[in-house]
Amino acid sequence: MASDGTHNLAPFSQFNNLTFDPPLVMFSANKTYDGTHKDTVINAESTGVFCWQLATYDLREAVNITAEQLAPDVDEFERAGLAKTWSKTLRIPIPMVEASPIRFECEYVQTLRLPGTPPVGAVSVVIGKVVGIHIDEKVLTNGRIDVKKTRPIARLGYFEYGVIEDSFEMIIPGDERILRGVSPLLKRASLFALPR
Repeated sequence: MASDGTHNLAPFSQFNNLTFDPPLVMFSANKTYDGTHKDTVINAESTGVFCWQLATYDLREAVNITAEQLAPDVDEFERAGLAKTWSKTLRIPIPMVEASPIRFECEYVQTLRLPGTPPVGAVSVVIGKVVGIHIDEKVLTNGRIDVKKTRPIARLGYFEYGVIEDSFEMIIPGDERILRGVSPLLKRASLFALPR
């Protein structure tokens, strides 16, 4: 959300969790073709908060619509026909995608500016601390997120995407004491939407 209250929503291909305690996430945003920072970066830095939500197969068309580069005063939620729900823990209430089964509320931590070839090569890596997590109980199996129920999409490159519809488990070999220490952290795995 922008500091003027305009609601911003944008998909980012480069997103990941960074660590678990505290839970930190990041997204990476190239500059625009006119060499300026994207609205999402400006908004996260100026407001100090942002949200992330899982992009799913059911939301794929809306995700694509929100990728269009528009003027800062355009509400991408409305443009994509997405209903809003609101953050609960952030100091500034931020709209989130109601239909997304997993959403994170994040406090802005810092931005790393990485150089690159103009106009779009330079990148801003925005880091946030997850302070609130919303999970739809419909995507849980035995109290754990079931990726097959969420059907997340992933940018593969070019204009191609994939959808995760299956998963498998592998137990890490090694000292059981170490695994016991890691497993509670894995249960807190991170997922994110953005203010303007």
